[in-house]
Amino acid sequence: MPLTPEQNERLALHSAFAIHQIAKWIATRSDVPNDVRDRLSVHMAAIEGVLVTTGHDWIRPEIEATEQALHT
Repeated sequence: MPLTPEQNERLALHSAFAIHQIAKWIATRSDVPNDVRDRLSVHMAAIEGVLVTTGHDWIRPEIEATEQALHT
């Protein structure tokens, strides 16, 4: 059964928020290799871009903080 456009958007948003939560957790770990952190940060930037473009800019400060934490 195909999803409606609204269901697709909800699925995408929930997936993006789940990835953000995982990225926040990874940022607190010292045992995660830098290359993994870097790749995840790139994905977070892409997710941020899509969310902001689609009107979900309220999450921007939190995602930017997570991106920064991945680089420390």
